Amino acid sequence: MRTYPLKPGDWLIVFLAAPLIHLLGLTLRIREQGRSEWGPRAQTPEPPLWSLWHETILMSVWYHRRRDVHVMISASRDGELISTIAKIFGYVPVRGSSSKGGKEAAAELVEYLKAGKRCAITPDGPRGPRRELKAGVAKIAALAGRPVVPFAFGAEKCWRLKSWDRFMVPKPFSRAVFVYGEPLRFQGGDEGEFLKAIQAEMDRLQRAAEGYFDAGKIS
Repeated sequence: MRTYPLKPGDWLIVFLAAPLIHLLGLTLRIREQGRSEWGPRAQTPEPPLWSLWHETILMSVWYHRRRDVHVMISASRDGELISTIAKIFGYVPVRGSSSKGGKEAAAELVEYLKAGKRCAITPDGPRGPRRELKAGVAKIAALAGRPVVPFAFGAEKCWRLKSWDRFMVPKPFSRAVFVYGEPLRFQGGDEGEFLKAIQAEMDRLQRAAEGYFDAGKIS
């Protein structure tokens, strides 16, 4: 697959972004809720396919760093930049998306999952629509015979970028939460119904994460 060599300006972004992300993460007061025994920081019973919304990538990458997670990243110039930063945090990029190289990347993730590797995907990326799953997440889990474990992130105070996904940047020293969902398994039959179940769980988790500091508890 074609790669896009980083330009000097891109390397400057990498060298600035990685330490800034790390410093921001260190200022946050993060807690875990839900099925955290299935979270990327835990020793899961079997390798799951973690699923998270594209807008929550920033702190998810930092918090779950250095756990040899294989993550799908788009095969684009922007993806090249993200892939380089992801490697700094200990991730193994698998390049491809719904618009380019998706079948090959999905097949790689299936093989990694079967081999016992932990994998992650942002099923509404790289271009949206926001918080709408593409079919790949269900197909990969079904072919690999592994569970999908969604998780969500919320912060007490954050900025939202004017991007298609309203990318979230938590404000320094905020309280934040990761909410881990139920492991969802394909039981055979219609993959469309499996996809609906994943969508419903991700929606539930994101509502819980975003309302956590208002309600004081997970509903």
